[in-house]
Amino acid sequence: MRARSESAMLSIDWNILLQSMPEPWMLGAAAFIGLMASLPLAQLTRRLPRRLFDEWVRDEAGDDVQTLQQQGTEAPSIEPLKGMALLGFATGPIAVSVLALIQHGLALETAALCLLGWTLWVLAWIDGETRLLPDILTLGLMWAGLLFNCAELFAGLDQAVIGAAAGYCSLWLLNVLYKSWRGYDGMGAGDFKLLAAIGAWFGYPALPAVVFIAASSGVI
Repeated sequence: MRARSESAMLSIDWNILLQSMPEPWMLGAAAFIGLMASLPLAQLTRRLPRRLFDEWVRDEAGDDVQTLQQQGTEAPSIEPLKGMALLGFATGPIAVSVLALIQHGLALETAALCLLGWTLWVLAWIDGETRLLPDILTLGLMWAGLLFNCAELFAGLDQAVIGAAAGYCSLWLLNVLYKSWRGYDGMGAGDFKLLAAIGAWFGYPALPAVVFIAASSGVI
């Protein structure tokens, strides 16, 4: 009797889930939007690191082009994403778009989560290839989270502000302690800013879980 009851509850849960699913055409549209977004996002993963590297070199050498040539300093070779590599990259934005729609339907939260997920995907690719977390993306993400939470989309504004500060300061302090022990940095400032951005989106209560997942997966 109990087994039948549990089976019935499971059946009802599945029915509720299926009833709450968006229409197939909406899922297809979300996947298409993710696919189209992946094209400029893939270009961003190629062009942004090169531009940052060029700016860094010019800041180091000034306008002395001859010095740059003598040093033989060149931007790292980053080949355009083509074929299977581009298809693999596209799976991220597609999955983000579809999952955000399933979670929130046609709502502002869906668009916000697409912005967050797409940006994190780009950051993951850039970081994996160049070990860079560009400020224009991490800080932009932080400010976007604070703006969205002015409407308390994912957290209260007070939690978001504290989350941004706590996210940055916690990793900064951890790095200071690590450097005093080992004599060199254990992580870069980009990591501080990225955790600050996550705190700005979901508030300080989400930070312990984020740090645990990141540490377990080797991201931090």
